[in-house]
Amino acid sequence: MNLSAPFIKRPIGTILLALGVFVGGVIAYFQLGVAALPNMEFPVIFVVANQPGANAETMASTVAAPLERHMGRIAGVDDMGSNSREGTAVVILFFKVDQDIDGAARDVQAAINSALPDLPSGLRTAPVYRKANPNNDPVLLLALTSPKHTPADLYNMADSLLAQRVRQLPGVADVTITGGATPAVRVDVDLAKLTSMGLSADQVRNAIAAANVTSPQGYLGDRERTMAIAANGALNDASQFADLIVAVRNGVPVRLRDIATVGDGQENKNQAAWFNGDRAILMVITKQADSNVIQTVDSIYEQLPLMRSWLPEGVQLTPFNDRTGTIRASVKEVQITMLISLALVILTMLLFLRRVVPTVIAGVSVPLSLAGAFVVMYAFDFTLDNLTLMALVIAIGFVVDDAIVVIENIVRHLDMGKSRLEAALDGAREIGFTIVSITASLVAVFLPLLFMGGFMGMMLHSFSVTIAAAIVMSAVVSLTLTASLCGRWLPAHDEGTPSKWVARIDRVHEGMTRLYRRGLDWSLRHPRLMSLQPLLLIGLTVVLAGFLKFGFVPQQDTGMLNGTTVASASTSYEAMVQLQRAVAEVVRADPAVESVGSQLGGGGGPGSGSNRGRLYINLKPLGEGRSESTFAVMARLQAKTTGMPGIELRLRPVQDLGGGGGPRGGDASYTYSLKGSSYTQLLEWGPKLASELRKLPQLKNVGTALDDGGVEQNLVIDRDTAARLGVSIGAIDSVLYNAFGQRQISTIYSDLNQYRVVLNAITGATPSVETLGRLHVRAGNGSMVPLSALTRVEAGRAPLTIQHEFQFPVFDLSFNLAEGVSMGEAVPLIDEVMRNLRMPGGISGSFGGDFRRFQQQQSGQGQLILFAILAVYLVLGMLYESLIHPVTILSTLPAAGVGALLAMIVTNTELSIVSVIAIVLLIGIVKKNAIMMIDFALKAERDEGKAPIEAIREACLVRFRPIMMTSMVAILGALPLAIGFGVGSEMRQP
Repeated sequence: MNLSAPFIKRPIGTILLALGVFVGGVIAYFQLGVAALPNMEFPVIFVVANQPGANAETMASTVAAPLERHMGRIAGVDDMGSNSREGTAVVILFFKVDQDIDGAARDVQAAINSALPDLPSGLRTAPVYRKANPNNDPVLLLALTSPKHTPADLYNMADSLLAQRVRQLPGVADVTITGGATPAVRVDVDLAKLTSMGLSADQVRNAIAAANVTSPQGYLGDRERTMAIAANGALNDASQFADLIVAVRNGVPVRLRDIATVGDGQENKNQAAWFNGDRAILMVITKQADSNVIQTVDSIYEQLPLMRSWLPEGVQLTPFNDRTGTIRASVKEVQITMLISLALVILTMLLFLRRVVPTVIAGVSVPLSLAGAFVVMYAFDFTLDNLTLMALVIAIGFVVDDAIVVIENIVRHLDMGKSRLEAALDGAREIGFTIVSITASLVAVFLPLLFMGGFMGMMLHSFSVTIAAAIVMSAVVSLTLTASLCGRWLPAHDEGTPSKWVARIDRVHEGMTRLYRRGLDWSLRHPRLMSLQPLLLIGLTVVLAGFLKFGFVPQQDTGMLNGTTVASASTSYEAMVQLQRAVAEVVRADPAVESVGSQLGGGGGPGSGSNRGRLYINLKPLGEGRSESTFAVMARLQAKTTGMPGIELRLRPVQDLGGGGGPRGGDASYTYSLKGSSYTQLLEWGPKLASELRKLPQLKNVGTALDDGGVEQNLVIDRDTAARLGVSIGAIDSVLYNAFGQRQISTIYSDLNQYRVVLNAITGATPSVETLGRLHVRAGNGSMVPLSALTRVEAGRAPLTIQHEFQFPVFDLSFNLAEGVSMGEAVPLIDEVMRNLRMPGGISGSFGGDFRRFQQQQSGQGQLILFAILAVYLVLGMLYESLIHPVTILSTLPAAGVGALLAMIVTNTELSIVSVIAIVLLIGIVKKNAIMMIDFALKAERDEGKAPIEAIREACLVRFRPIMMTSMVAILGALPLAIGFGVGSEMRQP
């Protein structure tokens, strides 16, 4: 059977069909989205609940715990963690890869609804969820600055106008506004005046709530008209609240301004942000897990002119920290790499084939195969990213192989004196089964990748489908268009005098063939010795594997850094502002830094707190104001800020694969978690572990979520005295909340937004311990009793952050790796420290985030390679109807394995996911060469009756040139990737 015959006999139809495929591929190419990597983010939903004034322990026990208990029942949850801090609890749910995020969101909302009866009554609003990972790095930040407007005004513009518009855009998961809070009317009570008039804060609170009422009043009407009733029951600004009468003493009304300072402010005053040193409001934008980052950011840029038109004069809206800049540059570099690879491949074919016509015929297979791959990518909704483009670059070296083999075989028949048509028909028929065998076995190599689950499966799926599609298309093209073009235009070898350069190339070929013939004959004379070679090489492979470094994904130079600043837990907000600005100025002064965004206070995600700030650092483009790598700049900035009094800076490079840490975030790139049933034990042993890890030179920036803990004032109530005086425990709690909790006591409604009235003690300063002595509580007989008569103060320590994992307490440590240290080296070091500490049996440790995926990858990569070899064996066994021939073909793998390991050791390349891809590709490349020889030998043995030794010798010599050519093509096709140039080359180089 000759599959190529119909196409060889109809060259015009075949050419037109190929042209149609090419046009379809071009159209599909321009429809493909652009991204850094395939979508490899797990479906994530996070739930946020706010209760102003509550400490971390209260939020963890009364808010996070009930939510976790109800959400733990949701099907498909792969990991669940929570982070509770002052006023906020965040629960993060990671779902399994195949989980529908919209269905999961419905389950989460149902769990929130069922948890509402268990949540504290002081919760002003129900918890809300977002379909995003708050630990992931933002895709874009917008800075709102103005020399004329206050931060409260800027926040109001961002919250009421801009953020609402951005949240509506496709792909946007959430917009977090930092550097300010919603405008509010602040009522700061003078405790001395309040006490002298015999008033309590609860009376003030009730008076304000009763005086600010917004409710329907109904309608009036007669037979001709209907009129709405509008009473001035609502108060709208600070001056109206200041005039409010809260009590009457001796016939004299006591107005609110007599006992308090009333003015405009913010709901939470302990927040600030800066952009390049100027006070700013920052809008932190994150994308949905399944959205395309380029399209998401482009849609935001398209809306910027409209949003700027909404802003008053003097307000600037500046985008920065754009994640897509490096992504676009990286994709562009891969496209250039593809063109370089194509040029090298065509040049190699020209040197081996020595003629233009067969080179052109073979070269046509490349764009057609890639066009077919583009159609498949469009059908599967893939993107043009580092992995799919890398697959296409490597495919260039693969797809010409089939065409070269077909052309070489047809030329051989032409040299026998046959006509073009006869040579094409006979050569294509003879080589057809070889092409099918090569293609089927190559696709078999990628079958395990296609059906892998977990993170590796997510990462390798689009790569495998893309390269498999290109390979299958190349086989189709070689057996149809290539054979058809050969039958029409391929000339036989010219018997005349060759040109000088052709003669030189021929002499090189002949010299290589002579050397090979000698080595081949020696090998065939010593079969037993040669049969030991694979066994010896397998042993050498095992030895060399011990010298490898193991990693997860190569670190990329994205030109962006994220930083966390950590001060003492007892640092006040005012002191933290000065420390944060000092660190930001040191960073901004570095010559490699282009811009710096800085923030303090809420909106910072799970890792934020009262003693923590964040920095968003953009570096200048590499080669345009910056000559060092991102990692070198990071080390320099770390050195500059080390030793700054009162504050520590922890940096991590922004990577395309999500943010740092595990389900609860982290200050550095990696996390290690202690888990147990007793949080007290974790607080005891966590700092000890951190102290030991800081002694390891292989680890840098070791920190914890607790650090040195926060100072807490424990108010011990004398319940007997309180009962005797008729003072309830609830009244004491209410007095404390009114004084120190920034209590939201009423709501002001405007056309665009809703604003709160916030009650607090003393104006313009942070309440101190002495303020407790000035508080009074109303007794049962109406008298005011000093709080100090009922309570005593005991100083203590408390965590600023409490973390859970699947409802159990957990203590997270974050760290970076020192330069040149791999993940594989860090794991046994940390495990050894854990063993030496001899912690109680109830405490266990585990890695999170990328380290957890790294361990999963290590356990699966051996199976992956084994399954790839097994798949190839099964396919070849079926094709050749033999159990022995596949073994013979696969006996070439140990030599390739030794070469791969030596290459990684010499170049100091880690065995990462990308390296595993290379090894799987290697399996396909080396067995292809063996198939070309064995298939020819079997035919010679079967059709010509030759002995096995004679048949294989002839096959080796006949196939030597095409094997050398296809091998050189594969090498040169991958050479630009191996050299590694341009943005994102770190990902492609292995």
